[in-house]
Amino acid sequence: MEGILTKTEKLLHSYLQDRGHTPVIKLLDKNLCQMGDLLVQSKADSALTLDEQALLTASREWPLPFGAISIANNVAHIWFDRVAAFRATLAEKEWQADARAPTAGPIYIEAPTSKEWTTMSLTEFRADMLRTVVKNCFQHAGYTVVQAGEEQLADCPTANATRVKIVQQKSKAVPEQCIELLCGSVLTGSEIQNAAQYIGLRANDMQLIAQHRYGLRLPDMSKLQRLVSSLGRSAAMVDMLHTRHTHVIDMRSQQGILRNQCSSKGASFIMYNYARLASILRKHTELVEQGAGTAIPPVADIDFSLLTDPDEWLLLYAYLMRFPHTIQQTIGYGQPDGRIAPYHLLNFTLCLIKCLSKYYRRVRILTENRPRLQPVMLARLCLIRSLFDMLRVILNILDLEPVEEM
Repeated sequence: MEGILTKTEKLLHSYLQDRGHTPVIKLLDKNLCQMGDLLVQSKADSALTLDEQALLTASREWPLPFGAISIANNVAHIWFDRVAAFRATLAEKEWQADARAPTAGPIYIEAPTSKEWTTMSLTEFRADMLRTVVKNCFQHAGYTVVQAGEEQLADCPTANATRVKIVQQKSKAVPEQCIELLCGSVLTGSEIQNAAQYIGLRANDMQLIAQHRYGLRLPDMSKLQRLVSSLGRSAAMVDMLHTRHTHVIDMRSQQGILRNQCSSKGASFIMYNYARLASILRKHTELVEQGAGTAIPPVADIDFSLLTDPDEWLLLYAYLMRFPHTIQQTIGYGQPDGRIAPYHLLNFTLCLIKCLSKYYRRVRILTENRPRLQPVMLARLCLIRSLFDMLRVILNILDLEPVEEM
């Protein structure tokens, strides 16, 4: 699961090496208009001499061609051709699951326990969440996840599978083809006896947040109850995931419970913004069906030169383009000595939501049905639809139930 951004970065590295450089390439995520999308320096502090036009020409054959290059103080600042980047990224849809035949070896991860929440401690709940999220990340990256009891899968014996094991304490000597993932304990007091109590507590919190902060009004009480229950589970899972999996979570006091919740207020923020995107796309679909709007055309027919807002480029470059790398980072690049870190994916999601929320609060997506306004609206809707699709994939990986109405 190597994305077009990583492929382009490797091609650039190879191009520079062939010309005698030992390059260090840095992907930026701030001040992109001024600083560029990539910074290139020489490891050996030697002079960075480049034929800028030759590099621009060579990059035209790469997945993401360059639009401009500037060299100052022995540092190359490189900007991508943004129209080409929008078109390539939104056409590739790299956030979708890798449907190709797996090329990596199989992975074995223990299935979550079958305990009810009422008999499950929060430490067990946290361990189950880790098993599910890690399994989903490996599956999304194109690995074959071997189930317990299977003797053979695609001509690859279960015995050859790399085992990912959730442990409370790491072994002094880890067996070959085994990755131990440490799960810190969740310390609880008399107020929280089991996972069900904590999920119920978070469900009440989420109901208050949804009603008072986001103005949730659902007259159907059964629908409201289902929504609140789903939000409570999601909030509890985000609370667990927000803390590094190796760290202990202390909820032995009311202060500890509140501290953990305050440090992880992302569940409601994620769900509200997902529902907001769903609402925008649903409203546009209704306008098209009523003959008052134009359907989003194929990517090849959209004028992406109209997307000039800095946040539009940031949403594409820092999030849609980098999602494949984030998944690889989350699974430790699939290496036995790699550091599996599920919180990377959650942090990526929260940063995406923050950027996205700022963008559509400031920029009007749905405009009047006038010919001069349609092209930019359709380009923005194409971007929004892709972000919505990627968020849905992320929620599925994190095992959070999507909420399309709040």
